Amino acid sequence: MRTNDLRNKLLLVLLLLSAHVATAQQAPQYTQYIFNELVINPAYAGSKGILNINATYRSQWTGLEGAPITQTLSVDGPTSRSNIGWAGYIVNDKLGAQSQTGVYGNVSVRINLDRYTKLAFGVSAGAAQYTLDGTMLNTGSQTSDAAVPQGRETKILPDAKLGIFFNTERYYAGLTAANLIPFKSENLIITTPRRHYFLSTGYMFDLGNDMRLKPSILLKEDFHSPTNIDLNTFLLFSDRFWIGGSYRTSAPMFTNTEMKQLSKRNAAAALVQVYVTPRMRVGYSYDMSLNALNNYSSHEVSLGYSFFKKHGGRILTPRNL
Repeated sequence: MRTNDLRNKLLLVLLLLSAHVATAQQAPQYTQYIFNELVINPAYAGSKGILNINATYRSQWTGLEGAPITQTLSVDGPTSRSNIGWAGYIVNDKLGAQSQTGVYGNVSVRINLDRYTKLAFGVSAGAAQYTLDGTMLNTGSQTSDAAVPQGRETKILPDAKLGIFFNTERYYAGLTAANLIPFKSENLIITTPRRHYFLSTGYMFDLGNDMRLKPSILLKEDFHSPTNIDLNTFLLFSDRFWIGGSYRTSAPMFTNTEMKQLSKRNAAAALVQVYVTPRMRVGYSYDMSLNALNNYSSHEVSLGYSFFKKHGGRILTPRNL
C-alpha cells in the first residue's frame, strides 16, 4: 500500500472515531454564512424584503478520502404581510460513512422598533435522515465487529430551531438554538447532532463613498466541547465586490480542554463575492487548516439570485447586513 493511501485511511479513521467519541455528529461547517445567515438563524427568513435563492457547495479537506462534503439550497422571502417572512431549505452533509439529509421550513415575525430598527423571531421545523453505511467501514479483521453495521443503517428524526435576529441599518445580532428535539436510544448506532447554540454579531462601517468595512463574530457552543469562534473582516467596494478573510479557533469557555490541544483546530479562510449582475452574486472561499491537515485545503462555492420588486415607484434591493 502506498504511503499516501495509508495516511489518508488513517486520517479517515481518526475523523470517524472523533465523531463517535463525541457521541454526536457535529453541525455542518460553513464559511460563507455571512452572506446567508438563514443557514444558521431561522429569524433571518424574509429579512431582506425580497425573494432570494441561495445554493452552496462545500468540499472540506479536498483530496482526503471520506472528508466532509456539504450542499445546501435555500429560498426565502416576505409574505403579503411585510412583517412575516418564510423560508425553506435542504441540506445534505456527508462525512465518511455517515450522511445527513434534512428538509426544513421557516417562519419569522418582525417587529419594527423604529424606522431603521427591527427585531425578528423565527422558528424552523423539519426532519433529517441520518445514514451510516457499514460497507464503507473496513475494520481490517476477518471477523465481524458487532459495533460496525454490515449494511446501511438509516433513521429519520424530527428537528427544530428557534432564533432571534436584531438589526439596524448598520448593526445586527442573532441568537439561535438548534437541534432542539432530543433523541436517545441505546440501540441507535447512527450519531446525531447534539443541541447547538449560535451567537452572531456584526457592524458595517463607511470608509468612503465606495468602500465599507464589515467585521463580524460567530460563536458556536454545545456546552460539551470547546467553543468554536469565527472572527471575520470584509471590505465591500461599490456595493458589488466583497473581499475578506476569517480566522477560526476554539476556546475552553465551558470545558477544561488545554489551549495546546485547541490550537490544533485553528483555520484561516479567504473569501470573495461578486455581484455579477444586480440580481446575481457568486462567491468563493478558500480555507486552510493550521494543523496536521494543512495539506488539505477546503473550498466553498455559493450562488445567489434575488427577485427584486417595486415599492412606491422604486426597486427594492438587498441589504448588505
